[in-house]
Amino acid sequence: MVTKKKVFWKIWIVLIIATLLLIIPGFFPAFCDWYTDNIYGILCDGISKVTCRVPFAIGEMIMYLGAILIVGAVIILVVLVFLRKSKGYRRFCRIYFKTILMIFTCIVLWYMPTWYIPFRGSVLGVGEREVRTSFTNAELETLITYIVEGANAAAEEIEVEEDGTVIFPMGDESRSLIDKAMTNLSSEYPRLNGFYPPMKVALCSDILERMDIGGYNYPFSMEPTCNKYLSPLGRYIIETHELSHHKGYYKENEGNFLSELALVKSDNPYLRLSGYLDMYYWVMQDYKKSIGTNSEPEAKFSERVTKIKSASYAIKKEIYDADSHPIDEMPKVEKVITKTSDKGWEIQGDILQENSYDGVTLLLLQYYDGKIY
Repeated sequence: MVTKKKVFWKIWIVLIIATLLLIIPGFFPAFCDWYTDNIYGILCDGISKVTCRVPFAIGEMIMYLGAILIVGAVIILVVLVFLRKSKGYRRFCRIYFKTILMIFTCIVLWYMPTWYIPFRGSVLGVGEREVRTSFTNAELETLITYIVEGANAAAEEIEVEEDGTVIFPMGDESRSLIDKAMTNLSSEYPRLNGFYPPMKVALCSDILERMDIGGYNYPFSMEPTCNKYLSPLGRYIIETHELSHHKGYYKENEGNFLSELALVKSDNPYLRLSGYLDMYYWVMQDYKKSIGTNSEPEAKFSERVTKIKSASYAIKKEIYDADSHPIDEMPKVEKVITKTSDKGWEIQGDILQENSYDGVTLLLLQYYDGKIY
C-alpha cells in the first residue's frame, strides 16, 4: 500500500512539474506563434478527426462528469462527518479525492498545449508590428458607411417573398459555404487552412440561451459547439467565430475579426449580410462611446435588410418554441443562471481587456486602413 501511495504522488508531482514547465512558453509570444503555426494545427486536426465521429460533444460530457464529481465530493464530505470512524469509508474518501485530483491535474496539463500556448501568442499570430492604434470619428463613420453599404448590397441579392419569407442556407449547405469562406481567408491567415469538423449542438442550449452564449470550443476534445437556438444569420457568425478559435485564434477579438472578415469576403450574400451585421453591432458600440451620444451616422440599413433580419429571427423563435423549457417554470433557477452569466461575462472582460469581443473594432480599423480611408 505504501508503494502505491508513493507511485501516485510521484506521478502527480511529475504532472504538476510538466504543467508548470508549459507555463514558461506563454512568456514568449513569438514562440507561441511558431508553435500554433507549426504544431498546434497537427494536434487540432488529428484530434478533431477522431472526436467528430461522435454525435455528441465529448467535452460537454466531461464537463457534466466534472460537475457530478464535485457535487459527489460535497456529499461525501458531509457523510464523512458521520462515518469518520469507519476505516473503510475513510479509505473510499481518499481514493475518491485522489482520483478527482489526478483528473483535474491531467485536464489542466492537456489544456496547456491545446489552449494556453496558442492563447498566449500575438494577436492574429502576426507578431509585433507597427500599426495605427488611434483613429478619428470620421474614420469610424467611414467604416460604418462601408459596412451599411455592404449589408444593403448583400440584401439586394437575397430573395424575399411577398409574405416576408426568406429561404436561408441551413444544415450541410450553410456549413459547406462557411468552410469555403474560412478556407478562402487562409491566404491571409494560414492557420485557417486544414480540416474543419462539424459543428456540434450543445445539449445545454436552454441554459446557454439564458446566458447569452452562442457557442464555445472545447480545446480538450477540439469540438466547436453551438447553441441550438440561433437564427440563421446568427448561426453563420457563431460558427465562423468558434471555428476561428478551433484553428488557434483563441482571443475573442480575433474570433470576431476573422469570423466577420471571412463572411463579408464570401461570394454568398447570406453569409456577407451576417458578417456585416455583426461588424455593425461592435463598431457602433465604439462609435457611440467615442462621440459620447447615442446618435448614429447618416448611413442606414435598407428596409430589405430589416425584413431579412426579421425573417431570420422568426426562424430562431420557431426553433425555440418547438421545444419545452422547464426552466421557464423555475424563476429562482433562471435568476441564478442570469446572475452567473453576468458575473462570468464581467470576469472574462476583465481578463481579456483589449482582447475582448469589442476589441474587434480596432482590428477592423487597422485592417481597412488604406483600403477605405
